[in-house]
Amino acid sequence: MDIRQLSVRYHTDQDRILVSINTTVGEEVQMWLTRRMAMQLWPLINRIVIDHFAIPQDAKTDGYVDLAAMGPHTRKMLADLRAHEATQTADFSTPYQGKLANRPLGDTPLLITEVNLTPKESGQMQMNFKEALLDPLSNRGFQLDMPADLVFGVLNLLKQALDQSQWEIRHDSPRDAPILIDEAADEIDMSPDATRPTYLN
Repeated sequence: MDIRQLSVRYHTDQDRILVSINTTVGEEVQMWLTRRMAMQLWPLINRIVIDHFAIPQDAKTDGYVDLAAMGPHTRKMLADLRAHEATQTADFSTPYQGKLANRPLGDTPLLITEVNLTPKESGQMQMNFKEALLDPLSNRGFQLDMPADLVFGVLNLLKQALDQSQWEIRHDSPRDAPILIDEAADEIDMSPDATRPTYLN
């Protein structure tokens, strides 16, 4: 699934977070995150980011620094820097477009009951989302392979939704601090022709 746009929004009437993903081939998948699921997902994804994505895959030492021996606080600072870089190059201004998309998993958003996150040696995170329900019976699911930059973008959008929810979920990770940039946005455009920010020196 090649992601074109991603939206993360808190819905007051549902008291849930709706994640919408549309792809480069015009398909859309939507899923609900309940408060319980968000409380489980938030610390897990933060921990994985610090442990596996703080240092870029192609990073090389100058001979004086042992990258593998860096402690959690150093990794946290590096993760913050990577998060900042990722949000500076992402497009938060293009409106999410999903109304005319084909929905291969159905028009009803998945109610996520299981999430598995697996960091890959390629520098990506494999994310498996599953809806396992007995009434009505459902066993829908899908998988995403996200590059590190997009993972940082998702963290940023999820934080915004959690702030809006007022669920009082702690934003600090198991490594004692949040990994996010405060951007007033709830969607991100990853398409090649997306608007990129312009900077003047």
